[in-house]
Amino acid sequence: MALIQWKMGKIFCKRGHYRKNLFLGVPHFFVLLLLFGCCTLMFSLPANAAKKSKVNKAKATQVETKTPPAAQQPAKQSISNVNPITQAAINAGVVACSSRINQIITYLVANSQSGAYLFFPKNQQNQSIFSTSIEVNRKDSTSFYASASFAPLISGKSGGVYDSVEYVPQSCDYVEKIMFANLKRTGILKKNIRILDGGAVKVFLMPAGTGCIVIKKEVVQ
Repeated sequence: MALIQWKMGKIFCKRGHYRKNLFLGVPHFFVLLLLFGCCTLMFSLPANAAKKSKVNKAKATQVETKTPPAAQQPAKQSISNVNPITQAAINAGVVACSSRINQIITYLVANSQSGAYLFFPKNQQNQSIFSTSIEVNRKDSTSFYASASFAPLISGKSGGVYDSVEYVPQSCDYVEKIMFANLKRTGILKKNIRILDGGAVKVFLMPAGTGCIVIKKEVVQ
């Protein structure tokens, strides 16, 4: 077992103090009118900026849900592209699954800061299951948990399976109808957990208070 960690303007306005005048001439009137217009514009900017931020966030979330499955990522990587988890597995003698490990782990942790706990096989390292638990922290400060396991196959190739788990504050109804609008619901596991079909990737939605836990699962072989 091992623990691995790696790394892949403010606007403000000052309020001025003005001396009271008994008489306002025309130039003063226009100066005050101009100042009033500028302050109105400045104080209206945050609302517009916030609205724009929400739109951009919604678009980013939609793109996130359309991420291609790990199976579409190249299985073979050059030695310069090997991620730290793959390198640690190779160093521990887990060589047969190295390409599959690198394929799935690279897909999960791309462009993020991540930490991982590795479960090395005690014996026959090159013929046993290798597993890892990962915390993935994105650049937008959101994070999720992922678990991936790998094993050599009789065919001489290697297989892998991963699950990613993430909490979102929106309801499962919102997640299904808005965030995963392109996926079709295929059923319910038992009572509360919905199943959405994303092709190779299956998505499970589990209610959690007023929010929803999104679980993605894929088997790659």
